[in-house]
Amino acid sequence: MPSAPAENAIALRIREILARGVNLSPEVMRFIDSTFSDPSAAALAAILGTDADSERESLLELLFSPDESVQLEIEDLLATMGHLGLNEERVVDLLCRPALSVAFHLPGDGGMVNVAVTPQLARRFVHPLNIDRQIPAPVAAVVDSRLTGRARLRLRVLLRGARFDFSPAKIDFLCRLIGPLGFADDGGWESLAFALEMLAEVDPAADICHALEERKKLLLKALHHGRQLREQLATANIETLLSRGQRLTWVDETATLHQLVCIDRVCLAAFGRIVLLDPYGSEETAAFSCLPDIGDIMRRLT
Repeated sequence: MPSAPAENAIALRIREILARGVNLSPEVMRFIDSTFSDPSAAALAAILGTDADSERESLLELLFSPDESVQLEIEDLLATMGHLGLNEERVVDLLCRPALSVAFHLPGDGGMVNVAVTPQLARRFVHPLNIDRQIPAPVAAVVDSRLTGRARLRLRVLLRGARFDFSPAKIDFLCRLIGPLGFADDGGWESLAFALEMLAEVDPAADICHALEERKKLLLKALHHGRQLREQLATANIETLLSRGQRLTWVDETATLHQLVCIDRVCLAAFGRIVLLDPYGSEETAAFSCLPDIGDIMRRLT
C-alpha cells in the first residue's frame, strides 16, 4: 500500500534531522558522564555494540529521545497538515528504508558514535512526537490566532503531548484559557503546564472550574497543616508529637504556594474570577472579568 504524502513528508524530515547528526546536549552529557564515568566515544561505542551490556538499553533510550528543537521542527511541518491523524507505524517503516545511521557528536573534540537505526529505535524516536494525535480544530485556531513563531509551536507540542483525551468540556476550557493566559513570562507557561496536568486527572465531563476550586482547597489545607506542624515542632520534639498520635506529613510550602498562584492565574484567565477560600470556612468569589486590564491582574499574581 503506498504511503500517504503527509507520512512521506514526516519520515523524510526525520531522516534529514537524523542524517545530519545529533550534537549531544549538556543535559545528556551530564547523565552519560555520571552514569558511565566520563566515557570516551570508543567506550560508548563499546557499550552500544554489546547486546549483553545492562546499560545499553538505557543509553539508547536517552540517545533516541527527541529534544525540544526536534519536536519544534517536526511540529512546524505537522502544523501545515491540518487535522490529519497520521499512522506512526508507517512513518517508522519509511524511516528504516533505506538503512540509516546516526552520528552522535560528543562536545568539543570528543569524537562521535555511529548507531544504525533499527525499527525499534525508529519507533522510540517517533513515538514521543505524537504525530498520530490530533489537536482539535477549535483549540488549534485559538493557538494560531494568539501566538506566533516558536511560542506557537511550543504550545502545539505541549497540547499534542498532553495526557488526556480532548473531550468537549476540556476543549471549551482550553479555548477559554489560551487566549487570556499570556505567554510573555514563565508564569504563563508554568500555569499552562499545571492546567494540562490537572486535566489529565479529571473526568472528561468534569466541571473544570469546580475541579480547580477543589484543588485549591486541598492545597490550602496542606499549607495550613504544614504551618501548624512547624508551630508544634517549635514547642515539642518529633518523638513527643508521635507519642500523641500526631501525623507528621512534610509539606513543600514553596511548591504549594507556586501551585496556588498557577490556579489563580488559570481561573482568572479562563473564568474571569479568583475564588478566595478558607479551607475551614466559607468561600468567596472575587470576579475580575469586568476590569479593563486583566493582564495587569495576572502580572501581579506572579
